[in-house]
Amino acid sequence: MSAWWRRDGRTSPRRGRGSLCAGALVLGAVVLACVLVPIVSPYSPNDIVATPFVSPSSSHPFGTDSVGRDVLVRTFVGGRLDLIVATISVLCSLLIGTLFGILAGASRRRGVDALAMRIVDAVIAFPFIILILALVVVVGSDRSIGPAPAGLPATLIAFLIAGWAYYARLARAETLALRDRDYIVAARLLGYSRARIVVRHLGRSVLRVTGAYAVADAILFVVVIASLSFLGAGIQPPTSEWGSIMYEGRGFLGTAWWITVAPGVVLAITGLGLSLIADALLSPGGVDR
Repeated sequence: MSAWWRRDGRTSPRRGRGSLCAGALVLGAVVLACVLVPIVSPYSPNDIVATPFVSPSSSHPFGTDSVGRDVLVRTFVGGRLDLIVATISVLCSLLIGTLFGILAGASRRRGVDALAMRIVDAVIAFPFIILILALVVVVGSDRSIGPAPAGLPATLIAFLIAGWAYYARLARAETLALRDRDYIVAARLLGYSRARIVVRHLGRSVLRVTGAYAVADAILFVVVIASLSFLGAGIQPPTSEWGSIMYEGRGFLGTAWWITVAPGVVLAITGLGLSLIADALLSPGGVDR
């Protein structure tokens, strides 16, 4: 019987599948709570349901905040928003960056590839969080579009501008490694169009790599979204959001610790689930491919 570990330090397929399943269960539990809690709860996130600073109890498992709102409902309503924003940001960055990197790597003109990579280098040269914060301030964290809460459009625009470059660099490197493979050369000799080769042959292979990286990157996106609100530059109150809830409770840690700790713990659990999935997908031999 094969062991679940290997002496060469690589993760075994059995352990990789276990990590993937554990991460999926943890993340699925958080997502399910974010969907169900706001539905089954009799309270809305901005309803004043009790006196301020009620400690956790059976009627209010996460207690109440400084106004008297239920922290449980606010935490999971905020989690739903954070996860949706992170998912949209990661998917858009993944698709834009992967396509840009494939086109740059597949180009036979050195000038095109060099220009594309200088653009990528210019974006990556700035620290990610500092660039995101600067872009949010420039766009305006108080702006809203339609039903979107104030700060959401600026957050999404900032992530789209700053997030794609990392995927472009990764996609280009993978494309350079694949473009002279036999099946790509055969596709060119058969007269397939450039678009077909990029989408059907290069695209599928490159997306396996960038897609696995996107799961790991989702951890960063979720944390940065919460960090922006904690700094007062992201999604604005009274909209429920993990960072803004923790920001509101920072001044009451000594007397009402649950206001900050409850969303912080849920955020940490979400990061744990994503990290387990990312570890399984990115580890060599972690899961069967």
